Formats: sequence, structure tokens, C-alpha cells
Amino acid sequence: MMNTNNHPPRWLDRLLERFCAPHLWEEVQGDLHERYQLRFNRISKTKADWLYFRDIFSYLRPSIFKRRHSPRPVLTDMLRNYFLIAFRNLTRQKAFSVINILGLSVGMACSILILLWVQDELSYDRFHTHADKLYRLTSHTPDIHAAVTSAPTAAAMVDKIPEVKSAVRLSDNTHVLEVGERKFEEEGIYYADSTFFDVFSFPLVKGDIKTALNRPDGILITERMAQKYFGQEDALGKTIRKDNQDDFVVTGVLADIPATSHLQFDFILPMSFLARTDRDLKENRWGSFNFYTYVLLDKNADASSLARLNKQINNIVQKNIKLRVDFQLQPVLSIHLNSHLLRDVAGNGNIQYVRIFSVVAVFILIVACINFMNLATARSAKRAKEVGLRKVVGADRFQLIGQFLAESSLISFFSLLVAIVLVWLLIPFFNMLSDKQLTLNFLDTRLLLIIGAIALTTGLLSGSYPALFLSRFQPIKVLKGNLAVENGNVWFRNGLVVCQFVVSIIMLVGTAVVYNQLQFIKQRNLGFDKENLLYVQMTGELWSKQQALKNELKQNPLTQSFAIAQDLPTNLGTGAADVSWEGKDPQSQPIFPTMAVDAGFIDVFKMKLLIGRSFYVDSKADSASYIVNEKALQIMGMNISNAVGKSLTFGGIKGTIIGVVQDFNFKPIQQSIEPMLMHLNTWGGKVIIRTQPNKTEATIQALESIHKKLNPAYPFTYHFIDQDLANLYKTENRMGDLFNAFAVLAIFISCLGLYGLSAFIAEQRTKEIGVRRVLGASVGNIVYLLSQNFTRLLLLAMVIATPLAWYAANNWLEGFAYRINVDWTIFLISCFTALGIAALTVSYESIKAALKNPVKALRNE
Repeated sequence: MMNTNNHPPRWLDRLLERFCAPHLWEEVQGDLHERYQLRFNRISKTKADWLYFRDIFSYLRPSIFKRRHSPRPVLTDMLRNYFLIAFRNLTRQKAFSVINILGLSVGMACSILILLWVQDELSYDRFHTHADKLYRLTSHTPDIHAAVTSAPTAAAMVDKIPEVKSAVRLSDNTHVLEVGERKFEEEGIYYADSTFFDVFSFPLVKGDIKTALNRPDGILITERMAQKYFGQEDALGKTIRKDNQDDFVVTGVLADIPATSHLQFDFILPMSFLARTDRDLKENRWGSFNFYTYVLLDKNADASSLARLNKQINNIVQKNIKLRVDFQLQPVLSIHLNSHLLRDVAGNGNIQYVRIFSVVAVFILIVACINFMNLATARSAKRAKEVGLRKVVGADRFQLIGQFLAESSLISFFSLLVAIVLVWLLIPFFNMLSDKQLTLNFLDTRLLLIIGAIALTTGLLSGSYPALFLSRFQPIKVLKGNLAVENGNVWFRNGLVVCQFVVSIIMLVGTAVVYNQLQFIKQRNLGFDKENLLYVQMTGELWSKQQALKNELKQNPLTQSFAIAQDLPTNLGTGAADVSWEGKDPQSQPIFPTMAVDAGFIDVFKMKLLIGRSFYVDSKADSASYIVNEKALQIMGMNISNAVGKSLTFGGIKGTIIGVVQDFNFKPIQQSIEPMLMHLNTWGGKVIIRTQPNKTEATIQALESIHKKLNPAYPFTYHFIDQDLANLYKTENRMGDLFNAFAVLAIFISCLGLYGLSAFIAEQRTKEIGVRRVLGASVGNIVYLLSQNFTRLLLLAMVIATPLAWYAANNWLEGFAYRINVDWTIFLISCFTALGIAALTVSYESIKAALKNPVKALRNE
């Protein structure tokens, strides 16, 4: 019996045989075996085996990568041949390649665009050096959740809580700024404490960061504003005049604020200047909430200590105020996507939309991959003989799978190139839809890795099923022409088509729901007539010339329908807890949003006064009179019949209810109507004018003339109420536009997949169609024969998609207090739209098959 103890392990020999060039196999094996025998006689078998393995690896490494022993490395040869054959197949089947590359490239382009958008949404405020330690203090009552706190809170936290390293207060304002003859009304102005740069990491490109906010008359401006006001001159040290009375010296120039900052501003003024006139700052008022408060926590503080810190903050505040308010630290990194508070900064996003579009990106990519699979299997009959011949000459299944995956990866690579071009072409349009400033930065390594991973995943995923399916063909059956498609594969392909159209129908339903909800918002009766209303801010000398302003407005027929109100009923941000009435529960503390209005307010807005009266014109007798809405009556336990004449106390002033107005929306319709209290406006705010039909331009000119006469030092600006209301739903409108675009693209890709399956079935049934045509079947009969299977698939997709779409639509609509009802017509229209598009897609291939000459199909029988 042969002694095998002195023979190396067989699996090592097989490894060598697998990768060694065939003509060198025996020579290499003999050489290595001789070395093994010499070592075996001197050392242990274990060590000899290890050295044998090392010798094999030492040989294979140069054999494969350095071409030492073989004229052409086996592994690289194999990969090269895979891609060479794949490229030849692509160029030979041009129509197939174009459709595949088009479908995958559109899917990839959609995914990359959504990826850029999601990446931008998730990157807000991450540029700060200590972003993970930055928090904003928010205030909460059972009825109100606000982003603002009181003036003394910041200093108290720094003084009493060791973990609070630094704090800064911000207050946003609008002022008129001028340099020479250039004068502008600017909204992006914040007052800030001198600790601003201790907390935030906004770069200062000119000036001393340590002293920039120390001067009460200093001002920081961005590079954009420096260019706007001073051109090419150095802005540092220059003077800017505010509100035609206060001069400020530019002590620093900030880099333009990144688009991914939730705080957007162009000017920073010192809080010490505001403290000269602001009552909250002068009196250190704890009960008035008007400041954003940001804190930087110590490096040792983490998320687990937030509960303890919140408790400490509440203990400090509750010693100074009587209101039941809960204060909470909110991570700055979560503000943009997870903050929808009263008095919040404008322009925040929504984490729900990030999740929705992330899912849409994945679905569109999957639909594109399914499209490739169906098109690949549709050509299976044409590739069957190729597979059979390759198996006959020695190719194993592993090699065939590698070949088909190489082919799909090559298509994916070409698709990626086309997708990048599409993204580059579409990104300006996409930025316009999404209101972003996205760019395709090829220097961003992380982005390139993600895009590369998308392409690789797409290639492997889309090529996996065709590779497994085609590599299973048995050469004997194939070469005899007895290729039969297994039922399991048919079910799988049909399932893919069903999945495609489930996604398409869901997106169609989503598009319809979003559109209908936005139309509902536009057409909803808000409780007042929003059309033909424009307003002007009472700035500068208009404050002291109110009577003259009213006289001028009354004398002009174009402007005589006017009102003066402290705030607008569009997105009211004020509320009061010091409202009491007869029979009020002492334990109850409801928040009443308040509005200071004049006698013309209800008439100008065309509100409905249910009972009582409005305020008297030019009468101080109504200084203790109040008008409430229906919701307020419910809170106070009153009704319309007995409310007028009841006593009510607000702000320490006891008065009576003189009227009840019908409920109207004074906040976005995501929020339900709250109790409203209106009192007499005695100081100003905004002048609202109802223009006459087709005389808006003439009214604006009349207002401008009055403004120049009474307030010549300030620029004239005006706004429309309906535009302000539309701006409240900009996010929803953008989401609707994006959803529409991606829904169209998903349907387009799905139709390519459906075309692939229809081509596959037509190819499989060529001889059957020929026989039926010979026996007298009409074109209509053939089209019906080939289309009925797709109809069943689409009906199944409808059944599956309908409950999923209903759930998704209702989940989104839950964010609105006032919303549409998702009725059956939306699903019916969406389903029939998908069915009609699919019928058009299938009918082309079916008619084409039916019109073929049956003689060609049967000539080999």
C-alpha cells in the first residue's frame, strides 16, 4: 500500500491546479513535491505542510499578478474575456443594450439626485466645531411648544450649571440699513450676545473674533452684504446707518452663512445695543419669552445627562416665574428636521420627507433592476445555444455566472456614466424644484464611494437572476431545441412585474393625494377672504404719524378699505396665559393666541361676526373690550347666546366680551384652530388694504405715494397675504413637485420592464402564434392572447398596492389637522392610469408578434 504520510495535502494540489497555467502544471507540481520530500525528512509533517502552502502562494502570486511563469495570467485572462464577451454582446444587441442602459441610468440618476438631497438635509449644522455639544433651549406648556425662552435664562444657566460652558441669546429683527444713497429693508438681522463665537463656529474672515461684538455700536456683516453695500472696498471700519438714526461700525466680516445652517442671517448686531431699549432686557423679565437661547455643553456632558440638566434648568426658572412651563434642551443637529415649534426659525425641513424619498430612491433602483432582469430573461432563447455550446466545451456554471455578472456589471458601469451626465444636466432643474444648492462634487470621496456602491449593487442585483437562470440550461436539451421554461421562473418574473407596478400605483396614488391636499389648502375657507389683501409694515415715521396715515388712506378711494393690526392671521406666533374669566378653574392654564386689531379688521378680512359688535372707530372706550372666537367660548364654557357682556381679564386689565367671531385659521392648517382673543390695537404694526378688483397696481402706486409723503426716509415695500399663506406650504409644494417627477420616472422604468416581459412571452410563443395565425386567428385574437396574462398581473398589483397606498397616504395626511378624505376614486383613477399605460406598452410587442409572417415561425417544423 502506498504511504501517503509523506505526500502534501490534496486540497493544496487542487488549489495549485486551479490557478496554474495548464502547460506548466506537471513541471510545477514535480518541483514543489521534490521540495516537500526533502523537508519531510528533516522536519515535522505539520511544518512541511505549512511550507508547502507558502511555496504554492509564492508561486501563484507572481503567476497571477506578475506574469512570471505564464505568458498571460489565468485570473486576469478570465476577467478580461468576461468583459470582452460582454462588450461584444452589448454592441451586437444595440436595441437591447440601449433599453437596459437607459432604464438603469434613469434609475441611478433618480437615486443619486435623491441621495444628494437626503445628504444635504442630514448635514445641517454639522459644520460647527462642537456640533454634538450644541443645544437650544425650548419651552413647553400643555398647549404651546415654543423655540423661545426668557431673557435672563441664559446667564442663569451659565452661573448655576457647571456643564453649561457658554450660552448666547439671539433675537431676530427687520431694519432699514443704508450706506450713502443705498438703502434697503433687511430681514436677516440678529442681535446676539458677545459669546456668539464661543458657541457657534461661523468663520470671521475679517476682524478680531474676540472683540467683534464687544462694541455696542459694532456690526458684523457677511461677505455677500459687504459686496452689496461697499462693492470692492474694504468693509472693515465702514459705517452703516440703521433706521435713519443709529450709526454702526463694521467690526467684522463673516463668511457667507452655509446653506446647511438652520440659522440664516446677513447681519449681527450686539445685544448690548438692544438692551438700551428692550423692556425684557432692561427689566430682566422672566415671564416674557422672546429670545432664542443656545448653549454649549462641557465636553463631558452627553445625551444621557440631558434629563438631569433639564431638571436643573426647570428648578432655576420655576423659582422666578409662576407659569407651569417645562424647559428642554434640544440638540442643534435635530432642529432642521425635527423641530416645528412656535416662533421657530424659518425654512426647517421634515424628517418624514427624508424617509419618504429615501424609500422612493430604493424603490426606483429596484424597479430599474427588475427591468434589467426581465429584459435579460426575454432574450434567454437567444442566449440558450451560447450557454449550451460553452458548457459542451468545458465551461462550468461558476464561469457562466461570472460571465453574466460581468455583463450586467458592464451595463451598470455604462449606466452610471450616463446617470452622472443626466444628474449633471438635471441638477439645475432639481435645485429649482427642491429649493436647494446641490452640486455633484467629484472630490467628495464619500459621495464617490456611495455612487460606486450604488453602481456595483445595481450590477450584481440586476444580473443575479439572469446569471442563475441562464447558467442552469442543460446543453443537451438546448442544442436539441427543447428549451422549456420552468414554472418557478415564470412565477418569479411575474412577481417582479407585480412588484414594479405595485410601486408605480403607490406613487401614482401618492401623487394624487399630495395634489388634492395642496388644492384643498389653496381652496379651503380659512374663515376670511385672503384674496386682494396686501399689507405694508409701519416703519420709521409712520409710527408717530398714525392719524395722518389713516386720514390719507380714507381720502383715497383705492385705499379706504384698510385696517391696522399688530400681527397677521397667517402664522400667529404670540400667546398669553394670563387670561381669566368668571368661573375659570384655578388649575387650568390654557394659552390664548392674541391679536391687537382696530375697528376695520373684521370688515377688511371679511370675517363673520356671529354676535355682538366690532371695536368702535377712533374710540378709547374699547380699551378694555374683547372679541373672542368660537373655540374660546368652548374653553370658557360659554355659548353664543350668553357670551356678550361677560367679564374677561387679560394682561391684568378687566373688561368685557363685546363680540364673537366665527372660527378662522390663523396658523397653518397642520394645526387645529385654537382659542383666539382680540383686543384694541393702540400702537400700530401693519397696514392691511383690501384692493378693488383689477386695481391692485393702482392701489400699490397710491400706497407708495402716501408712504413717500409721510415716511420719505424709508424704502417702500409691500407684501400680499395670499403669498404669505402660500409660503407656509412651500415644503409640501416642493415635495409634491418632486414626487410627481419621480412617479413619472418610476412608471417609465416599469414600462420598460413590462416591455421586456411582453417580448419574452412573444418570443416563447412564436410557433404557437404562427399556428394560430395559420388556423385563422385575427390580430385582435393574438393581442388578447398575449395581453391577458399582463392584465392578471396588473389586477394583482392593484389588489396589493391599494391597501399599502391607503396606509401611506393616511400616514402622511395625519400631519394635517384639516385634510382631504382619501376616497376610492383616487385609487380607481390611479389603477386605471397604470393599466392604460401598461396596455399601451404591451400592445406594441403583441401587435408586432401578431403581424409576423407565420411561415417564418413554422418553416423549421
